[in-house]
Amino acid sequence: MPGARDDYLLRLIQQVAATLRRLRERVMDGALPDETTRDAGAAIGELLGPQRSLMEMLDAGSASALAGDYERLELWVQLIRLQADAARAANDVARADKLSARANALESARPKPAD
Repeated sequence: MPGARDDYLLRLIQQVAATLRRLRERVMDGALPDETTRDAGAAIGELLGPQRSLMEMLDAGSASALAGDYERLELWVQLIRLQADAARAANDVARADKLSARANALESARPKPAD
């Protein structure tokens, strides 16, 4: 039987996944890049909690290990990619490239999902 921490993480992952779906819909409907970046950043903050600053400073391997959950890391990568797309839409190519590189590094470092 899952513990309270497992239940919390499951609810958090479900909530952030729903937020990601809504953000993608808004992007398709023409949301402003700044709004997308802000809202994706808020979702990342919700997903990573008080460890966000630390996880954003760590190398990809360490951040991946600290994330501790495949789904949590996958959502983080997808939210970063959404921010990269928003930066590209705002013609901020340098920021878009930096965000894409971070997402790629995290994706490469993540452990395989549990069966």
